[in-house]
Amino acid sequence: MDRLKTNILKFVDWVTVNRNLLFLAVCFMIHAVFAVVFYRLGIWLLALLNCFSCCFYLRFLLIARDTSEKSMVATYFEIILFSVLSELALGPEFGFHLYIIGLAAAIFYLVPTYGNKRFIYQIFGIVTVFILEVVVKIFHLQFPDLQEPALPYDTAFYLVNLLITTTVVLSATFLYSKETDSVWDSLRYNMNHDALTGLYNRRFLERQIELIPDNKRSQYVIAMVDIDFFKKVNDTYGHEAGDAVLVKVAACLKETAQNENLAVRWGGEEFILYFPNTTPDKIYPLMEALRVRIENMAIETGGKLIHITITSGIATGMADSNYEKVIGNADEKLYLGKQRGRNRVII
Repeated sequence: MDRLKTNILKFVDWVTVNRNLLFLAVCFMIHAVFAVVFYRLGIWLLALLNCFSCCFYLRFLLIARDTSEKSMVATYFEIILFSVLSELALGPEFGFHLYIIGLAAAIFYLVPTYGNKRFIYQIFGIVTVFILEVVVKIFHLQFPDLQEPALPYDTAFYLVNLLITTTVVLSATFLYSKETDSVWDSLRYNMNHDALTGLYNRRFLERQIELIPDNKRSQYVIAMVDIDFFKKVNDTYGHEAGDAVLVKVAACLKETAQNENLAVRWGGEEFILYFPNTTPDKIYPLMEALRVRIENMAIETGGKLIHITITSGIATGMADSNYEKVIGNADEKLYLGKQRGRNRVII
C-alpha cells in the first residue's frame, strides 16, 4: 500500500513538472480526433480548422519544443478562437463554448507567473463567451451545410465537450491544490529548519519549550555544542569547507538526538541538543560519545581531510523555568570547557 502511494505521488509530481507538455499533447490529440470526425461527417471547413490547430500544436511540440507559459497563453487564445468558430458554425447545442469557460478557470494554473494578467485573460474569455452566446441566440445564425450532417450527434458532441472541459478543470484544480500544499509544506519546513544543515532552528526550539505546561514538573536537559576553532577552518580551507563541516557535524547531532529529542542549529557554529524528560547523568554519556565520534572523524572536502573537535556544556531546566536562563547556564558550561582546553563535555 505504501509503495502504491509512493508511486502515485511520484506520478503526480511528474505530471506537475510536465503539465505544459501534457496539456499541449492532449490539445493536439483532441484536435486530431475532431479533424477525423468532421472529415467523416463531410464538414470540410471544420475538418480543415482542426488540421490547422493540429499544426499549431505540432509547432510547439516538435519544431519549437516550447512548453513555456508563453505557449500556454498562445494555446489559450487558440482554444478561444477554435471554440468561437465552431460555435458559430454549429450552434450552442454542440457545447464548444464550454472550452472557453473551462480554460478561463484553468488559466490560473497554467500561467502562475503571469500575475494580474491572468485576470485579464480570464475576463477576456468570459466576455467572449457572453458575446458569443448573445450573438448566436439573438441572430439565430444558420449554416445548414455545416449543421445538418452533425445535427444527429449534437448530444454526443455536447457530452464529449463537457467531459473534456470538466476533466481539464478538475485536473488543473487537483494539481493546483497539490502544488499549493507543497508550497505550504516547504514554507512550514523553512520556518522551523535551518536551510544549510536541515536541523531545527532557534525559533522552533523556543516554541517547543514554551509549549510545556507550567504545571508539569518535567525536567529537561539542554546541551550547548560548539565547534572548536571553526573560524580557523573557514580561514584555512574556505567557506565551502566550513559549510561541509557544519553539515557533517549536524548529521552527527541529529543521530544523537533521535526520537523526541531535538537537534538545533542555534547560530553560526553553535548547536543545541534538547532532551525532554531526562537528567544530565543520562545525557552525559551520549554527549561524550558524540565528542569522541567527531574527534575521530575525518571530513573530506575539496580533496582535503579536515579534523575537528567540539566542546559541550550541559544544563538542566524545569517546565516552569526560564529557558533563556537554562540556555545561558549551558553556554557558561561551554565557555568553561573552552577555558579548560576545549574538546570536552562539562556538566
